[in-house]
Amino acid sequence: MRLAEVVRGRDNNFNLIRFLAATAVVYGHAFGASGRDAAEPVLRVFGLGAGDLGVDVFFFISGILVIKSFLGKSIAQFVWARCMRIFPGLWVSSVLLVLAAGLFFSPLPAVEFWSRHDTLTYLARNATMLPGIGCQETLPYALNAKDAAFNTSLWTLPHELQMYMLLAALGLLGGLRFPLIVGSVALIGAAAVVANKLFGIEALALDRARFLYFFFSGASAYLLRDRLVLSWRWFVAGIVVMLAVIAASSNHVLRQAALAGVLPYLVLWLAYVPKRFVRGFNRAGDYSYGIYIYALPIQLALFATTVGSQPIANFTLTMLIVLLIAAASWHWLESRALRIPVPAVAAPRTPKIAPATSQSDRNLK
Repeated sequence: MRLAEVVRGRDNNFNLIRFLAATAVVYGHAFGASGRDAAEPVLRVFGLGAGDLGVDVFFFISGILVIKSFLGKSIAQFVWARCMRIFPGLWVSSVLLVLAAGLFFSPLPAVEFWSRHDTLTYLARNATMLPGIGCQETLPYALNAKDAAFNTSLWTLPHELQMYMLLAALGLLGGLRFPLIVGSVALIGAAAVVANKLFGIEALALDRARFLYFFFSGASAYLLRDRLVLSWRWFVAGIVVMLAVIAASSNHVLRQAALAGVLPYLVLWLAYVPKRFVRGFNRAGDYSYGIYIYALPIQLALFATTVGSQPIANFTLTMLIVLLIAAASWHWLESRALRIPVPAVAAPRTPKIAPATSQSDRNLK
């Protein structure tokens, strides 16, 4: 089965995979935020945490879905769709978390906490996430007087927006018509990661290089959908290669390279091949974003309690709480925001971008 045969619609397992990726982030933070990194299984094996793995999966999936969204839309429609996916949930979460921190957790009186400069800049900076502004992960006195850590998970969102901007720039310049160009961006990211880890050369910031690789690997997969075959044999082969590298070497760089090399194909196969009851998860909705933006402050608050101070207990309790919040965020806010059409004043001003059609798409006409 070729990727082009299944990638057109929404009948896939991306909601489930993103849910698992967000859960991996919560799991990783349950160890990292408690200072028990050494006990985290994924970190022991690969030298990177479960949270890092979850974020890599997010960026790869984003590359597939965002380029698919870009092609065939006007620029106004594309920008509006991306904004509606990111910002409504982010704005509401920032306000709710600040309100809850002031009312229930801050050692300061609520009004004093809410009016502090750090609190106001937290709300203002996290309202845009734009380059040069970035995000604010810390919020002094939100939980206690000694530690300013609050919502470190937000650090990836400016990188996500930068990937959108770079992809849009390539599209406007006609680069998305050439898979080689898009693939070259992914290879530049991979080369920068290798240069950093093996030779200590920082051609690009390590995280930016890593995100370039995964995001544009996803975009490349979509552009090469006519040639990509989804086979259980290749899926199993990828797992065998990764396990062989783990068995043969304790070098974390080699293990990470093997993981990064096979992860895109594994995600593609899992997204489109398993069907039947697995697809039933789509009826629930996409809770991954809500989990991602709400979980860490909840985890940090739980660490201050007796029942939530240990990693597994913290992870379990956080998931029970954040699932309810994420479900409410999806059904009452995020899914509705996605249905809001681009304002008419902006829509007519930009022509549509011609969609990239694959050979299988043309055969259907």
